[in-house]
Amino acid sequence: MIKLAGIGHVLLRVADEEASKRFYRDVLGFRVAEQDPEHGGVFMTLGDGFHTLDITQHPAGADAVRSERGQLGLVHIAFKVDSYPALRGAYAHLLANGVEIQRALDHVCQRSIYFTDPDGNGLEIYYEMPDALTLFPNGRGDEDERLPALPPRRAAARLAPRRLARPGRFCESRAPAPIGTSRSRVTV
Repeated sequence: MIKLAGIGHVLLRVADEEASKRFYRDVLGFRVAEQDPEHGGVFMTLGDGFHTLDITQHPAGADAVRSERGQLGLVHIAFKVDSYPALRGAYAHLLANGVEIQRALDHVCQRSIYFTDPDGNGLEIYYEMPDALTLFPNGRGDEDERLPALPPRRAAARLAPRRLARPGRFCESRAPAPIGTSRSRVTV
């Protein structure tokens, strides 16, 4: 049996290396650890190791065939935050940076925000509830609930620090509905 210590890094082949570097650096807070134009690639870190994410330019650039939803392969990369207020802050930050939230779910053991990078790669930011393993002693079942969504223009005000500690507030939205719904609702 191999005893893995964790996931070391993820390598993404992208259509526009500079656009992806800006997205992961400026929107998600990664730092560039090294950029190697001779061998290709941008090595990016969250600060707890040399690199967490590598991005490299696809030779066909924007003409490269993109994976489609429902295909085999990677569905998303999930990034964990340490607190519920951090998740709410991430939600507001994504909206403020023009990132479209695809959906937000309360998985009972965690709350998650789903979106994509410039190449359409699925991403998730989540907060794992305390004692998450004990929340489903007999398995998960089908208990996920959509969370209500805030419209972009009101998100920053609604998620101001004075309100971050109140996780039960619901807000109706006129924003586009998450995939598969007629109206969006997110409590983040």
